[in-house]
Amino acid sequence: MFTFFLKKNFSDGWENFFFLILQNVFPLAIAVISYFALKLTSQTVPLLQYPMLIVCAGLFSIVLFSCGMNAAKIANYEAATLSAFFTALKHVWKIGFAFGVFYMTALLLLRFGISYYLTIFFETGSAVGILFTAVLSWFTLISAIALQWFIPLYFLQDENNFSKCLKKSFIIFFDNAGFSVLVFLYNILLFLLSLIVFTLIPGMSGLVLSCTNALRLRLYKYDWIEQMNEKEPGFENDRDKRSEVPWDELLAEDRETLGPMKLGNIIFPWK
Repeated sequence: MFTFFLKKNFSDGWENFFFLILQNVFPLAIAVISYFALKLTSQTVPLLQYPMLIVCAGLFSIVLFSCGMNAAKIANYEAATLSAFFTALKHVWKIGFAFGVFYMTALLLLRFGISYYLTIFFETGSAVGILFTAVLSWFTLISAIALQWFIPLYFLQDENNFSKCLKKSFIIFFDNAGFSVLVFLYNILLFLLSLIVFTLIPGMSGLVLSCTNALRLRLYKYDWIEQMNEKEPGFENDRDKRSEVPWDELLAEDRETLGPMKLGNIIFPWK
């Protein structure tokens, strides 16, 4: 299943190569503006540096959520458009800003917590310090991996709000830990590749698309479990049966829709 995800995500990204570059201008612009705003704040009003960082994270998150609209369209084999980006911008700014503020606030609190307990460990040699450092570090990593599903959940399932997306992000992580880690590592690789070309491709749009593609395919598992549970009540509680997901059958339609990757399509993705 992961192999097919890689193929589909590459195909979708390559076919929308120029659109992703165009859309990546927006998060890049916000990132540049945020950099100068934070630099100016640190030089003039240092006390406002962290509040400014939180606000900038909120604004950046709004743009990522707007990219999520087109990511969902691309993942569903539909055409991405700038009009969809701006339409999403008007509707997702509240949850986007809230998520950015929440994420950065939590990150800062965890960072200060880890720093505090590390200081205790190095100054006193207390095992409590290293224990809490390890706990907070693992919690930070798990949260980062789980929250990669937040934006896709919002766009792939209509009924999700902030609290539902947050809850389901962790549910999906713990139910699909191995897959979540693999996608997270893949996204780190995409981000590192993006830095080579100043985050223009695949960039933040590509990262959102990657998470959306991965989750869209993984959600087939839950549709299958729901269908099987109707046939066999209690099926969803049987971990052995739940693990026997017939991915070849579930991905058959997507494989047919995607088709083979031809050399011409790779060289000329815009055709």
